[in-house]
Amino acid sequence: MAKLKIKTVLYLRLTLSIIISCQNNQKIKIIETKATASIKPFQKNWTRENIPQKWIEIKKDKGGYLIYEPCDGNTVSIDFKKKKNVAQIRYQIETQNIEYDVTENINSGNKFFISFTKNKKQVLDIEATEYDAQNQIVLFKIDKHDTYLMTPINNKDSFRKVENKCEQGKVSELEFLPIN
Repeated sequence: MAKLKIKTVLYLRLTLSIIISCQNNQKIKIIETKATASIKPFQKNWTRENIPQKWIEIKKDKGGYLIYEPCDGNTVSIDFKKKKNVAQIRYQIETQNIEYDVTENINSGNKFFISFTKNKKQVLDIEATEYDAQNQIVLFKIDKHDTYLMTPINNKDSFRKVENKCEQGKVSELEFLPIN
């Protein structure tokens, strides 16, 4: 009887470890779409003209630049004028709406700063520096600590799109080259 109990316990442990191992090793289903449009480089002094109001995050891997749609959440994006006096930042997991009274823009040849204030208090500070003019990619610093490579939203079809599909539960997100 004791041998039967030991065999049963061992069998249950083995079965349970196999089930857990299978759940942890879910395959990542990646869908990659090629760019469908070409991109023109930034014009000289582009920041002194009309700064695009909507931006989307760009990632970089060994194959170049891409727009990544994560399994869990959204692609980071910024809309400076979501509604009147509201800027919106869609982070991967949450969305932040920033209400403001006044914006102050400071523009130079390849850089711009936008400061959003409400009731005379700063509520958001964005510094954007040209990163890759040929591909219209800009390095955004939000409140001096969050950094993202971004392109105007109207360029989204000019980059590969990589989608991390998670059909059953969460799967690991892809990793990309660091911003240098």
